[in-house]
Amino acid sequence: MEVFPFKPGDWVAEPGTERVAKVKSVYEGAPGEVLLDLVIFSDKGDKLGRTSPICGGPRTFEPACSAQWWERIEEPRFPIQMKWVPNGKGGSTLQRWAGKRLPPANWRKPARRAGIILIPPDDEFRKALETIAAGHNDARALAAEVLARRASRR
Repeated sequence: MEVFPFKPGDWVAEPGTERVAKVKSVYEGAPGEVLLDLVIFSDKGDKLGRTSPICGGPRTFEPACSAQWWERIEEPRFPIQMKWVPNGKGGSTLQRWAGKRLPPANWRKPARRAGIILIPPDDEFRKALETIAAGHNDARALAAEVLARRASRR
């Protein structure tokens, strides 16, 4: 997936419960499935960390939450208040309201920078590696020999 509906730093709410969280990271799980790492907050604005059983995983955030259960919202004003919200049936329901809903972020992950490090060729070290591969097992003697040769060249 190239374009994600959420981006790190977004505030999200779970429809119905209005549980509030901040997106820590966004990534693809199964093909086409968007997963979120979320920092869950209480109604008062306190960080709750992980609310599901930990079982050896992270303690400060909720990992791998399906994005289908969350909606982007404006940054909430804590404490979360009760509000009359239209229920889609011509009436209103009194419920917790985390904030105004926002459209998808259409966020693209930044391209990764290449991590290639070019090391200039050095015959002394190449020869040392070949010696090790041939069965040499006295590392101190080999290191002293290589370093002595390098020092004599200077």
